[in-house]
Amino acid sequence: MRVLMYHGIERVSSARDPYGMFVAPDAFRQQVEHLLEAGYVPIDETTYAAALRGADVPRKAVLITFDDGYVGVGEHAAPILVSLGVPSVLYVPAGLVGGRSDWLAARYRHPLLSAAELREVSAAGMAIGAHGFDHADLTRLGDADLRRQVVETRAELARVVGRPVRSFAFPYGAHDARVRLAVERAGYDHAFAVHDAVPGFANGRVDVNATDTLRSFRIKLHRHYPRARLATDRVPLLRRKAHDLVGRAPRVECDTHESTGGAR
Repeated sequence: MRVLMYHGIERVSSARDPYGMFVAPDAFRQQVEHLLEAGYVPIDETTYAAALRGADVPRKAVLITFDDGYVGVGEHAAPILVSLGVPSVLYVPAGLVGGRSDWLAARYRHPLLSAAELREVSAAGMAIGAHGFDHADLTRLGDADLRRQVVETRAELARVVGRPVRSFAFPYGAHDARVRLAVERAGYDHAFAVHDAVPGFANGRVDVNATDTLRSFRIKLHRHYPRARLATDRVPLLRRKAHDLVGRAPRVECDTHESTGGAR
């Protein structure tokens, strides 16, 4: 199974998004359409959880996930996914619903979906998962704070959306044995890391970002990509050379993000 990780879906300039977290809506639509045209079978989190328990899934099954809960996911990603009949999962920090991405430097912060908007995307077929309480690095917390980030967060999000919260995504992808055990004991079906995967409660995902072209997106779908990604992490120069060969999507000089959500 492939699991893809997105953050925001919005046209955001590199000056406001130096980490490349925001994929343009037209690029996102092109990527999802490519999945369908190439024979990939989008699955929902229930099917993914069943597969972890040994249930059969299509060879080219793919789960689409989003971290953080940016407003552009509701404004742009959700309508695209609904139009194409594709399910997904959105991971949200419960304590920042309706706020901004306060874990980033002030000039890079962006608005997050409100409680009402979360209920709307949930009703449209986007499952809501937990992403901690305030996007803290869970490996740096004591037991009481960890419980708030894992257990209380789950209850709060379930209250907000009116549905059970079944899965968890580690903020920053950071986890250790103690954190994984806390998530498992809190009753989640499964949890996601990013590249630093441990089978069970830190499953790996492939990040899709603003610099991805359709060519690089296709490469990321290859089953050997996670292993290659880890190898290039150990040799940064090799990774830069690989990016140069594949190419990078151009970034916009100005964006629509502030006009659509900057007042929130």
